[in-house]
Amino acid sequence: MPYNITMTDDTLTRFRRAYWQVLRQLDTVRLRQWERSQVTLPQLRVLFQVRRTPGITTGELSRVLGITVSTTSGLVIKLVERGLLDRRSVPGDRRQGPLVLTEAGAELAGELSDAGRPFMQAVGETLGDDLPWVLAALERLAEATVAVREREGDGDEATALTATGEVSR
Repeated sequence: MPYNITMTDDTLTRFRRAYWQVLRQLDTVRLRQWERSQVTLPQLRVLFQVRRTPGITTGELSRVLGITVSTTSGLVIKLVERGLLDRRSVPGDRRQGPLVLTEAGAELAGELSDAGRPFMQAVGETLGDDLPWVLAALERLAEATVAVREREGDGDEATALTATGEVSR
């Protein structure tokens, strides 16, 4: 199917409706687990970024997340106080404290990542022979969202899902 077809208002409405319905259904399990963790969305972003890049500094983290250093520092302090992050020290430079997940932080991030896996497995099995087609459509959707974000000047934050479900930048 060509990617430059003209969309009718009805097609776009159906697309938006289907997108939000799928998002709500697929996110339910993960969101329940997240709510139980009592971690805010900004804190969750910090945890997952530190998991992706162990040893990242607060300054680097603020640039990646697109928030101020003081906001990032406040988030880090709360996560350190909860025992989810550890701020290591660099001899001679207090400001360059590499961040790593504690065992509890790694466990929480893993739980949040794994929460939806059984559900997604069941959905994939239910799709059966349609799974390769749905997968191709989802990969194309991910590419299109990255392209639109880059075109609209939001390329630094553009992300795409890899085959393993991890987010790549």
